[in-house]
Amino acid sequence: MSEWAPIHERVVAAFAEAWREPGPEVWQDLFTERVELVQPLLGGARGRPQAVAEVRRLLAFLPDATGEVLDWAGAEDVMFIDLRITGTVGGKPLSFRTLDKLRIDRTARIVRRDAFFDSVPLMLTLACRPSAWLPWWRSGIGPLASRRRLLRN
Repeated sequence: MSEWAPIHERVVAAFAEAWREPGPEVWQDLFTERVELVQPLLGGARGRPQAVAEVRRLLAFLPDATGEVLDWAGAEDVMFIDLRITGTVGGKPLSFRTLDKLRIDRTARIVRRDAFFDSVPLMLTLACRPSAWLPWWRSGIGPLASRRRLLRN
């Protein structure tokens, strides 16, 4: 067993727990102070405060979002986690898979997260559910270019 194996197991357990009942506080403990997030549809983030703000935006739009770890693999400080996220958009169920590439440290915290998923089906779903448009706008998730400028402190 490599020295990284127990660290990988701790990261997967914490990641799975954070997605079971997501909340900004949970992610705060999982991210390093200088974490970087790169993800489709959501804005990129640098630093724990921005990363936690992105989690808040996501949960403002999908308050019932949960995730299930389907599979994972790790080698030293890099991990891949296959995740299914479910929630409700416009009163109807939504489900999609993402592959997250994590760079972690020896304290089992996330240094960088790159999320990979096809955002086109999500945008088509959103486009077909007009009742989701206002919550989408209010959450700060979209439309990114203009909305983010208005939200900047």
